[in-house]
Amino acid sequence: MGLVSLYALENNGVRHLSAVLRGAGWSVTEVYFKDWVNNHFPWPAEREIDALIELLREQGVSVIGLSVRASAFHRVAAHITHRLRAALGLRVIWGGMHPTFQPERCIAIADAIAVGEVDLAVVDYFLALEAGGSGAGLPGFWVREGDEIVRADLAPLVDLATLPFRDYHTQLDKWSIEGDRVQQGDPFISNPEFTVLASRGCPYWTCTFCSNTVTKPLTEGLGPTFRIRPVEDLICELEAVRALCPDIKVVRFDDEVFPLHPAWIAELAEKWPQRVGLPFEVLVDPRMVREAPLRQLKAAGLRALCMGIQASERVNRELYHRPVSDAQIIEAQRIFRAVGVRSNLQLIWDDPMSTEADKDSLFRLLMALEQPFELYLFGLTLYPETHLARRLLREGWVTEADIEGLHTRAFEQFRVDLSYPRPAADQRWLALIVLLNKRLLPKSLIWKLYASEALRADPRPLVAFAQGANLVKMSAVVAELLRDGELSPLLLRRWLNPRSLVTM
Repeated sequence: MGLVSLYALENNGVRHLSAVLRGAGWSVTEVYFKDWVNNHFPWPAEREIDALIELLREQGVSVIGLSVRASAFHRVAAHITHRLRAALGLRVIWGGMHPTFQPERCIAIADAIAVGEVDLAVVDYFLALEAGGSGAGLPGFWVREGDEIVRADLAPLVDLATLPFRDYHTQLDKWSIEGDRVQQGDPFISNPEFTVLASRGCPYWTCTFCSNTVTKPLTEGLGPTFRIRPVEDLICELEAVRALCPDIKVVRFDDEVFPLHPAWIAELAEKWPQRVGLPFEVLVDPRMVREAPLRQLKAAGLRALCMGIQASERVNRELYHRPVSDAQIIEAQRIFRAVGVRSNLQLIWDDPMSTEADKDSLFRLLMALEQPFELYLFGLTLYPETHLARRLLREGWVTEADIEGLHTRAFEQFRVDLSYPRPAADQRWLALIVLLNKRLLPKSLIWKLYASEALRADPRPLVAFAQGANLVKMSAVVAELLRDGELSPLLLRRWLNPRSLVTM
C-alpha cells in the first residue's frame, strides 16, 4: 500500500500509520509529495504528478492513502485523486483533519475516508480490504460503494502509550518528490530540528478558530480528549531517534500546549538531561504559565517557547473565546525573562472584526512587554465548521469563498509577510509591529513613527524601513543558525525569499 503526505515532510499521521501497518505485517511505501517553499505551497506541476503516478506503479501498491491534513489542500487532493485513479485504477482513501471536518464533501471524491483517530482501527480496515471486502461499517471509516455511502461511527480514542514510535528507521520504502527530483530515503532524517508530540488534544479547547472546537464535540464519550504520553515512552522514542538521526540539534514539541503537570514535569526534568541531552522548545498558553515548572524545564534543557497572544484583549474575549487578559500576557513574558528562556510570541492578523482601536490596543500591549522577544505573525485561517467560521458566516463578515477549502490562504502566505496586499492601515500596523521587537531600535523612535501623520496617510516608507529591519534580523538569525549547525537546506527552502520575507 502507498501512503502519500501532501506538503509535510514531518507528517506525524503518515508516520504513525506506517509504523502501525508495518508492525501488522504489511509493506508500506511512504511518499512525501512536495513541501512548502518560500512561505507558500506551490501547486504541483504535471511532471510531479506524473512522477508520483510512476513511483506508485513501480512500487506495486494496491491501495493509496492520501493525507489531507488541512482544508486548504482540498482542491489539490481532489486533483491528485482523479489523476491517480485514472492512471492506476486504484482505491484512494483520504485521511487527516479535513475529512474529519467535512466528511460529506470528501467522500464525494475519495473511495473511502478516515474520520477521527484511526491509528489502530486502520489495521481492521486493511484486513477487510485484504480479505476482498470494502471495510464498510468499520468504526472510523466511511466507504463509497457506487452511489451508496456507508457511514460509520468514530473509533475509540487511542491510548498514546500503546502506539508504536513513528517510523524513521525504514529508509528503502520512503520517497520524496519535489520538482524534477524523486529521491529514495527519509527526507526529514537529516534535519537538525526534530519534532515530537507529548500529548494530543488541548485543555483550552474553546478557542473559536481552532480545530479542537470541531474534534472535541465529535469525540465526546470515546475517551479522554486531552491525553499525555508517559514520560518514559517519550524518552524511549527520543533515544531511538537519536540513534537514527545523528544530525539532530534541537527538539521541538508540537503539542497544542505543552503539558505542565507537576509530577510529569518533574519526571521529564530528571530523565531528559541524562538520556536525551538536547535543547528543546515548547508551546504554552498564557493561562498555564508558572515560574516553578519553567525553571525545572530550563534546567533540563528548555531554550525557547512559543505563546499565543493572538489579538487584543477584546477580540480574544469576544471573537476568539480566549479569556486571557493583557495582565496575564505581561506577567507571562516577565516570567520568561526571569527564567531566561527565549519567547516566541504569536499573533493572528487579518480577522474582519478587529477595529483600529483593537489594533492600537494590541500594539500598546506589545510595546509594554519586556524585551527581548520574537514575533510570529499568522494570517487568520478559517477552518470549515469551526465556531469562528460558522459565526462569521452567520453574521455576514465572510462568505463561503473565505473558508479554507474554497479559499487557499495557506497556498499564498503561510506566515505574514509585508509584501502581501493589504489595506494601507494594516500595512502601517504590521510595519510598526515588525519594528517594535528590534532591540537596536529605541522605543522612543517607534513611538515617533507611530505618531507620524505622514506615515499614517502613506505607510510605504514605513513598510520599506520595516522590510529593511526585518532583513537585518533575518541575516542575524541565519548567522546564529549557521553557527549552531541548525541551518539546513530544508529551512532555507521553506523560508528564504528576499522579496517576501516572513515577519520576525
